[in-house]
Amino acid sequence: MDPFSFYKNEAELLIIEILDEPKLTKGNFRFEAEVTGILENGLIKKSSGKLSISLEADSVGSFKPDYGNVLLIPAVYSAIEPPYNPGGFDYQSFMENRLIYFQAYVGKNKYLCLAVNEGNALIKFALLFRRSLVSKFNTYIPDFEASALASTLILGYRAELNKDIIEAYSKTGTMHVLSVSGMHVGIIFLVLTVLLKPMDSTNSLKIVRILIILITIWFYSMISGFSSPVCRSAIMISCVVVGQAFNRNQNSYNLIAISAFFLLLYNPSYLFDVGFQLSYLAVCGLIYFQPKIYQSLFFKNKLADYIWSYSALSIAAQLATFPLSLYYFHQFPLYFLLSNLLIVLPVTMIMYSGILLLILPLDLILIPMGKFLSGLINFTNEILFQIERLPFASLSGLWINGFQFFILCLMILILIFWSKSNMKRSLLVSMVLSLILLITISFNRILSVSSQELIFFSLRQNSAIAFSNAGKSIVLANFGHADRIFNYSIKPALESRGASDIQLFNIEDNVSGQSYWSDSNFMQFGNLRLLIWDRSMILPKSGKRLKVDILVLSRNPVQKLTDINNFIEFKKVLIEANNYDYKIKSWLSEAAKLNISTYVLKKSPAYIIEL
Repeated sequence: MDPFSFYKNEAELLIIEILDEPKLTKGNFRFEAEVTGILENGLIKKSSGKLSISLEADSVGSFKPDYGNVLLIPAVYSAIEPPYNPGGFDYQSFMENRLIYFQAYVGKNKYLCLAVNEGNALIKFALLFRRSLVSKFNTYIPDFEASALASTLILGYRAELNKDIIEAYSKTGTMHVLSVSGMHVGIIFLVLTVLLKPMDSTNSLKIVRILIILITIWFYSMISGFSSPVCRSAIMISCVVVGQAFNRNQNSYNLIAISAFFLLLYNPSYLFDVGFQLSYLAVCGLIYFQPKIYQSLFFKNKLADYIWSYSALSIAAQLATFPLSLYYFHQFPLYFLLSNLLIVLPVTMIMYSGILLLILPLDLILIPMGKFLSGLINFTNEILFQIERLPFASLSGLWINGFQFFILCLMILILIFWSKSNMKRSLLVSMVLSLILLITISFNRILSVSSQELIFFSLRQNSAIAFSNAGKSIVLANFGHADRIFNYSIKPALESRGASDIQLFNIEDNVSGQSYWSDSNFMQFGNLRLLIWDRSMILPKSGKRLKVDILVLSRNPVQKLTDINNFIEFKKVLIEANNYDYKIKSWLSEAAKLNISTYVLKKSPAYIIEL
C-alpha cells in the first residue's frame, strides 16, 4: 500500500473507510481511515493511504460514525505536524509508525455516508460485542468511574477512563494493570484450563478442549483491541497449548522469538511501538531475572514466600523495562513494589468477578455483584491514591538522552553476563559504565545550572515565555497550572532542559527576581529587554522613542509595524502563533522593508535565546 497515493493526485473529494472504533472527544469523533478512492475531474479513481480524521459531531446526534462506514469527505487535509516545543510528545513520529502522515478535520454536514458495515465482519462483531459488554458494566456497576475502570481492565476499552485515575496508576508503577496484556490473557487461560480440566479424559475431548481455549483466547484478544502485548501473549499461549497437546516441551525464549517473528511479519511497524518494546522486555525480564531474584532469598513461611515470589516478579519486570521506561516516560515510581503487592489480590478479584458478571444472566445475582465490584474497584483506586500522596512517590523529570539510554542498557547486559560467568572483569566494566553515566548526567546538570536562556513557546492560541537561570525557571503565561498546555508543553520542555524548580505567573502580573522583571507588557531578562504589543496597546502621540531588543506581536494588534517602529526602536520582531495569517504576512512584508529581523512562531519551533 502506498501511503501517499491519494496525496499524489489533485482530488476534489476522498472516499474513506473507517478502520477503528471512533472516539468522541470534545465534540469531535476521532478515528483512523483508509482512503479507498478519490474523485478527480468528475471521475472516481482507486487510491490508497491512511488519514487521521477528526469529524465534528452532529449536534442533533442523528449520525454517529462507526467501524466499516464509508464516507465521502472534502479532499482538504494537512501533514501531521512535528512537536514545536522542546521535550514535547512527537505525535508525528508516532503516527508515521502507523503509516499515517496526514490528518483532516471534517465539519458537520461536510460529509456523506455512502455505505455501512463494509469492514471486516469478524472485527465488526467483536466491536459490537465489546460495546454490549461495556454497556453491561455500565448497567450493573453503579459508580461510573468504577465501571470505566472495569471496562479498561477487562476489555481494554479506555475511552471513558478518568485522567486522575490514569495518573495515579502511572505514578505508582501499576500502569500495566490498565493495559490489557499477558497478565489478562494468562488469567483467561488459567480459568479455561481449570474449567475444562475434565475434558482431558479422552483424545477427542482433548482436541475440543484445545480448540475452545484457542478460540476463546484469540476472541478475547480481538475484543480487547489486538494490541501488541495481547497478541504476543496469545501467540505464546497458543504455542504452549498446542505443544502440550503433542507432549512437546517448550523453550520460553523460542516462544518469545516465534511470537515476535509473527507479529513483525504481520506489521513491521510494531518494532517502533512502545507497547511492543515494553511487553517483550518485561516478559524477558520475568523469564530471566525472576528465578534468580526469587532464589536469592528463602522464606519458610508460606505467606512470606508468596509475597517474596510476587516481589521478585515486580522487581524483575521493573529491572528489564527501567531504561526504556525512563527514556520514554521520564519518571520512576519509588513505591512500585508496595503498590503492586497491595493491589495484586484486589485486581485478581476484579478480573475474576468482572468476567463472572459478564457471563451470568440473572439480575438477582448481577445487581449485588455489580455493587461488590464497584466497591472493590474504588477500594483499589483509593489504595493507589494514598500511595500517590506519599512523599517522593514518583521521581519525575528524569530525562536521559540516547547515549545515556544506551549506557543503561549496556550496564544491564553486562550484569547479566557477570551473573552467568562470575567474571570480575565484567563487574569492573559495569562500574566504569556507571561512572560514565554519572559523569554525563552531572555534566548536563552543570550546563543547565550555569546557563541562562529564554524560551518563547510555539502555542496556537496562548502565550508563554520561560526564563531559566541556575536550574530554576519562571514562566509568564496566560493559563494556569491545571491547563493541559502547561503539563504537556511547558513543563516537559523545561524539565528536559534541566529545570528542577518551575514557577508559573500570569503574563500580565508584575513579577521581579534575580536577573528578571516584568511590568505588564514590558519585560527584562538579564540584559535583554522586550515589549509585548497586543490589541490593548495604543500608539503614543509624542515622546521619546523607547528602545527594546525584541518586539513581540501578540493577539492581532491593529497597528502597522511601520507605525510602531516610529515610537519603538527594536532589533527583532517575534510574531506569535495567535495572530491572523493575513496580519503575519503584512508584518513580514513591512519588516523586510525596514530591514528588521523576524521570527514567526506559527508552525515553527519555539524560539530559544541563550543569554
